[in-house]
Amino acid sequence: MFLVLGLILGSAIFVGLLIYQLKFKHLIEVTRDLGSPPSLPLVGHAHHFIGKAPHELMQTIFNFLEKYGKDMTLKIWLGPELNLLMSNPEDLKIILGTLLFNDKAGEYKALEPWLKEGLLVSGGRKWHNRRKIITPAFHFKILEQYINIFQQQSVLLLSNLEKERRQQGQTGFNLYDWINLCTMDTICETAMGVSVNAQTNVDSEYVQAVKTISMVLHKRMFNIFYRFDLTYMLTPLARAEKRALNVLHNFTEKIIVQRREELLRAGQQDTEPQSAGDADVGAKRKMAFLDILLQSTIDDKPLTNMDIREEVDTFMFEGHDTTSSAIMFFFYNIATYPDCQRKCLDEIISVMGKDKESPVTYNMLNKLSYVDLCIKETLRMYPSVPLLGRKVLKECEINGKIIPAGSNIGISPLYLGRREDLFSDPNTFKPERFDVVTSAEKQNPYAYIPFSAGPRNCIGQKFAILEIKAVVANVLRHYEIEFVGNAAEPPVLIAELILRTKDPLMFKLKERVY
Repeated sequence: MFLVLGLILGSAIFVGLLIYQLKFKHLIEVTRDLGSPPSLPLVGHAHHFIGKAPHELMQTIFNFLEKYGKDMTLKIWLGPELNLLMSNPEDLKIILGTLLFNDKAGEYKALEPWLKEGLLVSGGRKWHNRRKIITPAFHFKILEQYINIFQQQSVLLLSNLEKERRQQGQTGFNLYDWINLCTMDTICETAMGVSVNAQTNVDSEYVQAVKTISMVLHKRMFNIFYRFDLTYMLTPLARAEKRALNVLHNFTEKIIVQRREELLRAGQQDTEPQSAGDADVGAKRKMAFLDILLQSTIDDKPLTNMDIREEVDTFMFEGHDTTSSAIMFFFYNIATYPDCQRKCLDEIISVMGKDKESPVTYNMLNKLSYVDLCIKETLRMYPSVPLLGRKVLKECEINGKIIPAGSNIGISPLYLGRREDLFSDPNTFKPERFDVVTSAEKQNPYAYIPFSAGPRNCIGQKFAILEIKAVVANVLRHYEIEFVGNAAEPPVLIAELILRTKDPLMFKLKERVY
C-alpha cells in the first residue's frame, strides 16, 4: 500500500515539475526583474487579497505599486495566472494606442452572458466591423437629437428630487439612487426608442433585472468564490442571474422584432442602407441607436437580431452605471468646493438665462466650458471605470520588458489620476488644470484616460458628457447642493467594475432663488 502511495505521490510530483518546466519556468524567468510583493508557492500573491473587504482590495494593489512597482510595473500571480499592473504612460501609449493589445482581459468574461460578443468584449475582425458601423451613431447630428431625451428625463429627476427635498432631514438623502434611475430611462430611450419608466416605476421587472445583473457582475469579478464556473453554477446567485438575463434579453429582443417589422411595413428597408461614413445619418428623423443598427450592413448583409441585441445591450451596460457614477461624484465635488459650484451656476445662467424651466439645447451644452472642466477633473479623481484590462496573446516586448503570452495587463485610470508625478496636488479638486489656455500643467494623453485611449477608447464619451451636462445644468438651476458629511475626509472608494463608495454619499438640497 505504501509503495502504491509512493508511486502516486512521485507521479504527481513528476507531472507537476513537468508542467512547471513546460509552462511556468519561462514565464518566471522572463518576468524575474519585474517588481513584485512577497509570494507563496502555488497560490502566488492570492493570500494578500483573500479575506479583504472590497474597499481594501484596490488600496492593497496601489500600496504594492508604490512599494514594489519597478518602472511603474507590478507583477501579481493569482495561482498560475500572471497579471501585470502597468502605469507608465509610455508603456500605456503602446498598449492602448495600438492594435497590438486589442483583446480584453479574462475578467471581462463575466460580461459575456449578458453582452455576448458586443463591442466591449469582442475582438479581431468582428470588433473592427462593429466599431465601423456603430461610429455614426455618435455623429453630432444624432447626438443633437438625444438632447430632448436628456431634458425630459432630467425634468422627471427634478420632480423626484423635489419630493426628497421637502422631506429631507438633517442627514439628507442618497442622491445616487435617483440619478441611477434617470440614466437608466435615458439610455433605454436613446438605445431602443422606448422608455422603461424607471423613475416612475422603480419596482418594474426590467429595472429590478438591471439591478440584479449589476450586482452579479460585481460579485463575479471581485469575489473569488464566484469566479469559477463549476462552483458558481451551483449557487443561488447563478439562478438569479439566469432569471435577470431572461428578462433583459427578452425585452431587447421584443423591441428589435417590433421595430424591424415597423421598418418593413414602412418600406424603409427597401432603401439604400446607411453607410458607416455617411455624415447625414439621422438627419431626416429622430433615430434611436437600434434604428441605426437595423439599417446597417456588414459585407452587404444586414445584422441579425442577435447581432443587434449584443450591441444594444452593450450600449445599455456602458451608458448606465458609468454615467450615474460620474454625475454622483460631480455633485460631490462641487458640493465640497462651493466656489466651483457657484462658477458652474454663473456659467449656466450666462448661457441659458434665469428661466429655470427653459429646456437645454445642444448649442447651450457645448458652451458650458467651465462645467466641462469640472467634469474632466471629476473623472480624473473618480473615473467611472477604475480598472481596464488587456490580454496578451503573443509574447512581446514593451520598452525593454518582456510580456509573456497569456498575461493579463491591468491599467488603473484611478491610480494614474492620483499620482503626484503626473498631476500636481492630485487629491485637490482643481478644474482649471484642464484649461488648455490658462493652465501651466502639461497633460500626458496616456495619464488621463477615464474613457480609455486609442482604437478601443469609449465610443460613447461625447454622448456621456452631453448627458452629464444636461443633468447638471437642470439640477443646479433649481437647487444648491450641500454635502452632508465631513468634507475633510474623502469617501472610501470601492474599485469594482464601476467606481462606487463604501458608504452612500448623502446630500441636502436648497431651492435656488434668483
